Amino acid sequence: MSTKKGSFIVFEGIDGSGKSTQISLLKEHIEEHSINCITTMEPSNGPIGVLLRQFLSGRIKGDEATLTALFAADRLDHLNNPQNGICKLIDDGISILSDRYVLSNYAYQSVSVPLEWIMKCNEMANETIKPDCHLFIDVSPETAIERMAKGRHQTDIYETLDRLTDVRERYLDLIHRLDDVENFVIIDGNRSPKEISDDIWAKVCHYYV
Repeated sequence: MSTKKGSFIVFEGIDGSGKSTQISLLKEHIEEHSINCITTMEPSNGPIGVLLRQFLSGRIKGDEATLTALFAADRLDHLNNPQNGICKLIDDGISILSDRYVLSNYAYQSVSVPLEWIMKCNEMANETIKPDCHLFIDVSPETAIERMAKGRHQTDIYETLDRLTDVRERYLDLIHRLDDVENFVIIDGNRSPKEISDDIWAKVCHYYV
């Protein structure tokens, strides 16, 4: 077993920003250097995450405060699950790429719920582990909506132009406000997938080589 801890890179962005594509491309880059890398996402595939997906699809109705608390609870399970939690994997020397983390909770739920309360809900997660780097893939809400229309059969409750416009503004404000305590990198997502991937690798390769 490796004695070196794995790195923890988080991808953030509004829906339709291209996170999934870039996570796959970065995983390929990392594995070319013989580093064990696992991708994950939030909501997680755990029991709370599965419930959250029901809310997001609209099959179950719930208020934003309930969703905020569920996201925070899912995150703690995602981190601390003794079988395959993020903390265990990192301790085992495995590098983690996560599609969303705490910042998503802040940006999406603070449209309707006080940010201070959301931050309070996530205090334990932030004290448990912080990502080595947050990669925010920035695209216009209009571009995101166009991409989702081409690539998806259904959308979730947040995937509207008005909501994504609000959320993008909140992301950028949060990155500015928290820049002294977190490592954020803003990536221009309005380019070709290869150009974006090359830019991301240039920004994070020092964690792996």
